[in-house]
Amino acid sequence: MSQAKIKKALYTWQVNETDCVEEPAVAYEVCLEVPKSVPCEGSYASWSPHIDVMDRVADLKKGLSAELVDELCMDLVITRQELARYTGVPERSLNRKVKEGRLSCGQSERMVRLSRLLGKTVQVLGTQESAVQWLKAPRSHLRGQTPLEMVETELGTEEVVNLLGRIEHGVFT
Repeated sequence: MSQAKIKKALYTWQVNETDCVEEPAVAYEVCLEVPKSVPCEGSYASWSPHIDVMDRVADLKKGLSAELVDELCMDLVITRQELARYTGVPERSLNRKVKEGRLSCGQSERMVRLSRLLGKTVQVLGTQESAVQWLKAPRSHLRGQTPLEMVETELGTEEVVNLLGRIEHGVFT
């Protein structure tokens, strides 16, 4: 049994050649970089879990600024109509609240739910562009629905977060 050295960056492994699978048609890539935390840039940045929860609850109760609606639309590259559908907020009510300048407590909570999910997705996938693309694509684990379609309910959002956790930890889904 001969020994071969595989070297990448600063890491070296000892490999028994007889233990290797010989598949010349398949290229394998080893990523040895430890992922760094991704700095949040969008509207979801202000909903970091490191901020005092009691302050966040008070903000939700009085209703958030309606600017969050358009920020989410820009971050997710969707229309207000799509945002209303994904969050389960009637479009007319959403447009009225945007004109008034402040969302209701329930609407605020739904927008924050989506905002936090976007933040988690960016954290797991690395970039906002890949996060948005992932959120908009149908997933077999979600029975063909997109992660954005699951956000209307807390339970659906929880399932998407669980799926992201599986991806983050390399669990086959």
